[in-house]
Formats: sequence, C-alpha cells, structure tokens
Amino acid sequence: MASMAHHRAVLRLVAAALAMPAVVGVARADDMKTCIDASGDVALAACTRAIQSGRLSKKDLAGAFTNRGVKWRAKDDVERAIDDHTEAIRIDPNNYYAYYNRGNAYLGQGDLDRAIADYGIAARLNRNDPDIFKNRAIAYERKGDSARANADRATEKALRH
Repeated sequence: MASMAHHRAVLRLVAAALAMPAVVGVARADDMKTCIDASGDVALAACTRAIQSGRLSKKDLAGAFTNRGVKWRAKDDVERAIDDHTEAIRIDPNNYYAYYNRGNAYLGQGDLDRAIADYGIAARLNRNDPDIFKNRAIAYERKGDSARANADRATEKALRH
C-alpha cells in the first residue's frame, strides 16, 4: 500500500512539473499585457517581471524595456526612462518607438540635440508617425530653428490627413 501511495504522489509531482511551463507562459503573457495597458507601480512591476522572466523574444524584450521606460517617465524618473529606452535600442536597433520615447525623455530634460537626433532616427525607421515630426518640431522651435520646425509641422499635418 505504501508503495502505491508513493507512486501516486510521484505521478502528481511529475504532472505538476510538466504543467509549470504553461503556467509560466500565461503569467508572462499577463505581465506583458499589464506592462502595456496599466500605469504606475502595477505596470512597472509587470514590465520588470516580464523583462526578468528570460522568456521573451528579443523584439518583446525590447518592447518591455520601452514600455517600462514610458512608465518611468510618467513618474518623472527620466534617467530610468532613458536607461530603459537605451537598453531597448541596444536589443533592437530598429525599434523606432524606443528612439521616439527616448527623444521625448531628452526633450523633457531640455537636451534638445539628443532629442532631435533620436527623433531623426525614429523618423528614418518609421516615416508614417506624425507624433515624431510634431515633437521634433517642438525641439527645433525651442532651439530657435523655425525653418526646420515648420518643415516638420508640415510633414506632421500631411501625415494626419
């Protein structure tokens, strides 16, 4: 009898171990959704769990860093935001959204040259996002370069229509 109970206990442990990857996968998917959709500390924690899971593709990992960077900036922690966007760019140099958001962080700091540079890369990677041109126009305007600001505003307007 004892060996039969032991056998059943071992089978339950094996079954539980086999089910673990599915549970982890669901948790990761939920964390990514929360990372994207939520705000504040809830989103930051979900983004961090997703990043630390070791189970994201390079593209998704870069996206998680970018989303966490957006959440840091919303909490006025611009340095952490810049760090996360920079890491996203290191992982996926074609992630226009990371350049765009790092540009936003630099713009908020008043680092206009870096903001303009990041918006320029974002624009080369995605010519169809009017917000890139709108924000770069703001940076140019603050630098006193009204000709480039006006050109970017014209591009933004054309993209919105």
